[in-house]
Amino acid sequence: MEAPLFAAPAASTAPAAGGGLVEVTLALLAIVALIAGLAWLMKRMRGFGVSGQDRIQVLSERALGPKERCVLVRVGATEVLIGVAAGNVRTLHVFPEGAVTEPPPAPPAPPADTTGAPTFKSLLLRSLGR
Repeated sequence: MEAPLFAAPAASTAPAAGGGLVEVTLALLAIVALIAGLAWLMKRMRGFGVSGQDRIQVLSERALGPKERCVLVRVGATEVLIGVAAGNVRTLHVFPEGAVTEPPPAPPAPPADTTGAPTFKSLLLRSLGR
């Protein structure tokens, strides 16, 4: 019996290496998207199940340094100014009920120049062609 001089290789039933890489990449992307979606959902639903209004509200916050800030908080009808630093929270002032903690109104505009001399604003606008 003579051996064939030329034989074609048998057809392989294994998937191509490129196709497997695409499947693994898509599965990994789907898992990362699922984790990101769950994180977003948990962040959005943090207050889920809370009935009524929040009893503690942060009204204003101002940075005083890289790690220090003061925060105006309303607890019920009382407003409290607290200082927050790294590992330290202190009450700075407790406002009585009904105290006005709104910012003051803006100061009135300065009166118009009555001498007839042009103002800096008008000169600047004229030089810009407006």
